[in-house]
Amino acid sequence: MYHAECIKIKDMLMSEKHKLKGGTAFTIGDITIDVKGKDGLGGLIEEWFGVWAEEKDFKITNPKKLGASQEFPDYYVGDNNGLLEVKAFDSSASANFDLANFESYCESAAKTPSRVDSDYLIFSYKLDGSKLSIKNIWLKKIWEITCPSERWPIKTQTKRGMIYNIRPANWYSKNTTYEVFTSKDEFIDALYDTQEKYTGKSHKDEYMSNLNK
Repeated sequence: MYHAECIKIKDMLMSEKHKLKGGTAFTIGDITIDVKGKDGLGGLIEEWFGVWAEEKDFKITNPKKLGASQEFPDYYVGDNNGLLEVKAFDSSASANFDLANFESYCESAAKTPSRVDSDYLIFSYKLDGSKLSIKNIWLKKIWEITCPSERWPIKTQTKRGMIYNIRPANWYSKNTTYEVFTSKDEFIDALYDTQEKYTGKSHKDEYMSNLNK
């Protein structure tokens, strides 16, 4: 189940989607330019979202404002500090953002199984020149946006035989080679099967032990 506060956030964003338009300006000295590049837009949308949510009176906390150095999560939501990650991608291309560093995720999920239940708020955007518009918004669990691949039980960014990051499926497309996982258990099996195939060992036993606790 999605966190109740996240459901409210997503519903309000969808109700305002028609007016979620803008762009990025950059200033040095007395010169300001309208930014037409897509580099860094995901981080800007994540930062904008935090301000938007606070102005809409949602209970949301940015760990970085509390001096935390960890990369996860992007935000805590609700009275019980639900975990929320914010991602964004260009609607004219496939979703190619990194969900998490592969080895770090395997280890942290084993130590803290609740991480697997994090909510993911995902924006797709269109950049027409310097004009930005939000095209769609999803609220998902990680197993709803990941899938197998030809090489590994879970889709990853792999370069020269080295796995770097977990990569998303094309969950929004009807024409896809690999379907998303159907459950959290299926995702966990694929995650740690990949780790075992890649490293010869797995954190799955630790994950199951801490989950049972």
